Amino acid sequence: MKKIVYFFTIFIFLPALLPAQTYNWQWAKPGGGYVGSYGSGINMGKDEMIRDIVVDNNNNSYYLTSLYPNNPQVGGVPVTHYHDKDLLLYSLDCNGNLRWTKTIGGYQDYEQAWKISVDNNGGLYMMFYVINRVNINAPPHFPQVHLDDNVVLPKIQLSYPYGNTPDEGFRSAFLLKYSTSNGALEWSKPLQGIPTSDTLYADNQVWTMDSNHNIHAILGFQEGTHLDGLITVPPNYADVFKYYLVKFEYQNGTMVPQQNPIPLPMTGNITTGWRAGEVKLLYNETLSIYYLAGTRMTPGFNYNPLTYGTTTFQNDAFLIAFSETNGQLLWSKEFSSPTTADPFHKIYDIKKDNLSNDLYITGWYLNYGNNLNTYFGTTPMTANLHLQNPYVMKLTQDGTILWTKSATSLDHGFTWLSYTGEKIKIAQNGNEIAMVKGAFLEKWDNHSMNMPLNDQNSPLLIRLNKDNGNIVGFHKISSGYGYQDEFTAIAVDNDGNYLLGGFFQHELFTDPNDGIPTITSPIVDKTNFFVTKLAKSACSQMNTTETPVKQTDVVFYPNPVSDVLHIKTKEKLVSYEVITADGRLMKQGIFSGNFTIDMSGVATGVYYVKVQGENFATAGKVVKK
Repeated sequence: MKKIVYFFTIFIFLPALLPAQTYNWQWAKPGGGYVGSYGSGINMGKDEMIRDIVVDNNNNSYYLTSLYPNNPQVGGVPVTHYHDKDLLLYSLDCNGNLRWTKTIGGYQDYEQAWKISVDNNGGLYMMFYVINRVNINAPPHFPQVHLDDNVVLPKIQLSYPYGNTPDEGFRSAFLLKYSTSNGALEWSKPLQGIPTSDTLYADNQVWTMDSNHNIHAILGFQEGTHLDGLITVPPNYADVFKYYLVKFEYQNGTMVPQQNPIPLPMTGNITTGWRAGEVKLLYNETLSIYYLAGTRMTPGFNYNPLTYGTTTFQNDAFLIAFSETNGQLLWSKEFSSPTTADPFHKIYDIKKDNLSNDLYITGWYLNYGNNLNTYFGTTPMTANLHLQNPYVMKLTQDGTILWTKSATSLDHGFTWLSYTGEKIKIAQNGNEIAMVKGAFLEKWDNHSMNMPLNDQNSPLLIRLNKDNGNIVGFHKISSGYGYQDEFTAIAVDNDGNYLLGGFFQHELFTDPNDGIPTITSPIVDKTNFFVTKLAKSACSQMNTTETPVKQTDVVFYPNPVSDVLHIKTKEKLVSYEVITADGRLMKQGIFSGNFTIDMSGVATGVYYVKVQGENFATAGKVVKK
């Protein structure tokens, strides 16, 4: 027994002792249904893809995605589906095990949400937008909109045509709170008053949570009284929405709106965040400044109008800084264009540095042989790509550019093939800025995608030094030829590991050197979603949550092992994990019947095998020959 305890002690502290750990793919989980949105091609506002990822202080991760019917599942586990497109929340533990799922939706496909946040006190929050089409005369097979398994929005108590009669069934904007332990809905807060069929629309998809778990949101309303009487939009208001800056104060798990929402000097149906989630709000608590960044383009290559104060924006991508005190514009930037024929450029994400007031933005711009300073700033940046050129940019709090980084070329010189991906997201990890996207044939300094000509995008993570933009890591997932596969979301856990998600059309992890079994999508020409973990260490949970080893023998044999590893013990075992010497999880499972582990597919080397019993856990070192 002493020998086992000795190995276990070495095991749980081993990841922390390694001087220079490298990132490796640790696990991957696919999900989704067998159908997608109507029409050909990928619909970024509807098709299945991971929309957001957050991690709590226990290293549990939470995911938001759209979900389509016909055998929908997460990692092979069936999930609830209601009708057409729904939304799905789900949670995994640090090792990628499914904790729970929660389907949100109902009749038709009008449900939208693009962001989630956790309060590290058991709460998961989401702004939810929906157009309810279920009235009292709807056929019984049309499901009502579900916020939880047994919680539905009320039917509209009117017959079509509805006229101009108020009905709570027309409400479209909600703030929802779910439990992080099991996904149950804890409460639902409608943001509107009681609208009519003519005033049911709202805009509630642009928001953020601060370090004290208060929610800050830009909310747009049509005429009527809203937010428990705190906001009144006059009849026949000239614009589509009247926008307000609203702060919800966190009070013991509830969210109480501030008594004086600030009317913003902003006009134009600018966000349409419910359609594609391409407008972001950032809050600097130290400076009491908000930053609003995104794009104005709508499907069909049209622009939503945008005026803030006296500034009217002419191009696609914009960055606005305004005061928390009164909402007044402090400064703004937009990407200009050397030709009015193609004036669209993109800002997809914005983050604040964890230790300073500096900002990071990412997106792409249309390059016509000019440097990036031609479009946005004063710091030169050379780029040889034409068409869509991805970038990462660091700015000061007042918008001065500190550095920029972009792809330097295409490997084979076919610049007309450039296509940089549908979403480009960033996260900070200590001294790194990580950017995720879809890419092919791109070259960043000395890092290349190494893909065949005429292929389509594969998921790509680029890690950069936050002080100078130099590349410190380049991580591509190999995928099936001719299919579009991309990262669309990223988060960092408490150990500095990356949680990533996106969409794929056929196969991922097709390279055997990835260390991850190939995952396959059952759908053709549409998308399934997937999540994966790029890690440099094993889960830190293992250092803090292990229960004492019982005074009993646990023997692993044969050792060395070729195929089947047996575990001899008098205790009842529940589960196992096989972990490399550098802390990577290679395989895991649940015991059923005999206490054996199939090691035939594990590469030759030294491993630590952890077994979990009903009241204890222990581990031993095993050599695979």
